[in-house]
Amino acid sequence: MSPTGANTSERNSDLNFQLRAWNRQNNLGKVFDSNGGFTLPNGADRSPDASWVKQERWDSLTVEEQDKFALLCPDFVMELMSPRDTLPKTR
Repeated sequence: MSPTGANTSERNSDLNFQLRAWNRQNNLGKVFDSNGGFTLPNGADRSPDASWVKQERWDSLTVEEQDKFALLCPDFVMELMSPRDTLPKTR
């Protein structure tokens, strides 16, 4: 995906900050930014703006699997829509 504008980047940063702050308080899993890729069960590769995976699911992956696109679907994702995005395409 191409780089975003500065305003979108700032909003993405805030999404990740809020998710990470929640996770630090609860210590229940791992938080990923938009650079973290996941290979979903249907074979699609996705990298949501912010995502979270339960710790036990993350720990079930080997170190080698953790270093690649994780072969799992995150438990929670956030995708920030830009003004040019449409809801059907984002879904």
